[in-house]
Amino acid sequence: MPELPEVETIKSLLTPKLIGRKIVQIEILSKKQFIGDPEKLLYQKIIDLKRFGKIISLHFSNSFFLNIHLKLTGELLFAKNKNNPVFKEIIPFTNTKRMPGKTTRIIIYFEDNSVLFFNDLRKFGWMKVSSQPIIPKGIDVLSSSFTLSYLTEIIQSSNKPIKLLLMDQNKITGIGNIYANDSLFLAQIHPLKKSKSLIPSEIAKLYQSIKKIIEQAIKNNGSSGADEAYILPDGTKGKHQKYFLVYQREDQPCLNCGQKVKRIKINNRSSFFCPECQK
Repeated sequence: MPELPEVETIKSLLTPKLIGRKIVQIEILSKKQFIGDPEKLLYQKIIDLKRFGKIISLHFSNSFFLNIHLKLTGELLFAKNKNNPVFKEIIPFTNTKRMPGKTTRIIIYFEDNSVLFFNDLRKFGWMKVSSQPIIPKGIDVLSSSFTLSYLTEIIQSSNKPIKLLLMDQNKITGIGNIYANDSLFLAQIHPLKKSKSLIPSEIAKLYQSIKKIIEQAIKNNGSSGADEAYILPDGTKGKHQKYFLVYQREDQPCLNCGQKVKRIKINNRSSFFCPECQK
């Protein structure tokens, strides 16, 4: 699933491509994945792109918004020419470089013949037209509101395992399985440790670890992990998977001590950790 670094990368790369363009047609191939009236967006200029947690929000000149959530397997692909939409690499789940593909659910055509494809294998993602941007309840990791004081407050008031708390989008938006695993490793905290049992020095270390891991992942254009579900708008892959600390490194040596990385299930999600470094 694309997490904050992946969605931030997509937003940053799409911003110069989409701002100033006008939509002339929206082809909806999967009706349940487009919510709202597409007519409200036709012939309106895109004036801004924002990211709120894992949601990308396109702001139009008539004050409407198109909100996009990629969920598990969503992809956004941009091509300059709708008549020749060929990408640099084979698009995951499609076996082709040319769009539309078998997982294409929505196609947005622009006035200058450019085109945006929304692909989604699992059909959990969505686009939604609204009069306001959709903003998740939790605090965004990159916002000024994500402070050490805030992290301390939610940790000290929760009895959840710390990994589950980090992934609770009602508390913190943007951290998913990849970055929760690696942040906890960097902070040397076991993923099953009860949140309220963390001492102030551990919380401070975890706070710095989260910030560092997220910033590094954005710098590396996000992570295209083993399933390669995440790609950039030009069809290429992210690079942060080359720098995973424990995520998807089961039975490989810990980068600190050499012990084998272990994998356990927490709420049916794989969790990776070093049994020696993370207590």
